[in-house]
Amino acid sequence: MSPWQEALSLLARLFVAGVFLYASYDKVWEPAKFAASVAQYDLIPLWSVNAVSVVMAWLEIILGAMLLLGLYTKAAAAWASALLIFFTGLMIYAGITGAGFDCGCFPGGVPGEAHAAGWLGAARDLGFLAAALWLAWRPGRWASLKA
Repeated sequence: MSPWQEALSLLARLFVAGVFLYASYDKVWEPAKFAASVAQYDLIPLWSVNAVSVVMAWLEIILGAMLLLGLYTKAAAAWASALLIFFTGLMIYAGITGAGFDCGCFPGGVPGEAHAAGWLGAARDLGFLAAALWLAWRPGRWASLKA
């Protein structure tokens, strides 16, 4: 890879890692709050909300750490891309249904404010997805423990 591609891959890796680590922070340390956000979508049975919430939160923090360290970057980016496709789908669903609640995506969300589920969330997630897909295609080796 050329030096500019290596630099772009490093920036994409650090960016996606930062997004996942930031997003997972509240979810891991305040699981009940995140479970309530997951339940708002009304897409999974109520009995599975807690388990799904915990798994999603820890998957995000593990993927974020793997990307930050550059451990199995291609695989971590592929998993991150799959999650971002899912999250984008949720935001589109929320936009179609006019949900209007906090998406539960990032810390500090207040209903109707910066993290509202819907079309803007889908556009934001598509930007994150672009970086993750680049990384899955061109993981790079700079500052990486194991590409």
